[in-house]
Amino acid sequence: MNKLLSLIVLIKFVLLASSCGKEYTLHGNTGSYFNGSKAYLKVEATDEWKTLDSCEILHGKFCMRGPADSTFVTALFIGEEAIIPVIVEEGEITLNINRHDITIDGTELNNALSTFMQRKGQFERRMYELERLEASLILDGHTAESAAAQMDEEFTSVGDSLDTYVENFIKEHYHTPLGPCVFQLLCSTMPYPYMTKQIERLIGNAPDSFLSSPYVKSFVSAAKENRRRMSE
Repeated sequence: MNKLLSLIVLIKFVLLASSCGKEYTLHGNTGSYFNGSKAYLKVEATDEWKTLDSCEILHGKFCMRGPADSTFVTALFIGEEAIIPVIVEEGEITLNINRHDITIDGTELNNALSTFMQRKGQFERRMYELERLEASLILDGHTAESAAAQMDEEFTSVGDSLDTYVENFIKEHYHTPLGPCVFQLLCSTMPYPYMTKQIERLIGNAPDSFLSSPYVKSFVSAAKENRRRMSE
């Protein structure tokens, strides 16, 4: 009887301990557009995406929950489409998708990611506005060369400001999953891996924790090999 009582106490202790582990909860709001679709949290592994969790979107909402013993980057997919990176970390994460933008907040790194995406979007919208202004000048009778000359200074200013912002953000997050995550976003716009001055600055003084992350390590290796081949 004493052994049975001891076993019951032990089981209760194990259940209590497991229930107190670190967890993340992702609350999603999508409006009615994605009703009936399936949402996935996926992690990239060896050039393919592995599903971490999934659920159906009902009445414009979904919820996923799981352990958060470590902090790492995932991507939210709806169907086959990748929507936004999501940092799995302890706490309540809220994701809102509407016709105009996507926001994610609730935990420290997701808040930082959301701020980054919004600020980067502001720079990109300004670049788009400048492109439209340049096109308007041409329609008004300016030559392409004249229009480009008039807009060149501001194009350069906005582009340099965006590069500086992205570079400083990555450096600030060398030691968190956001550093490699944003580095990957930066490099994904390139036609193939190659070493720019910005990337050389980023890896020049980067800590081993950043340089050894799988994507950074793979990209830098490929970029150096491409540079070697082009120099032959």
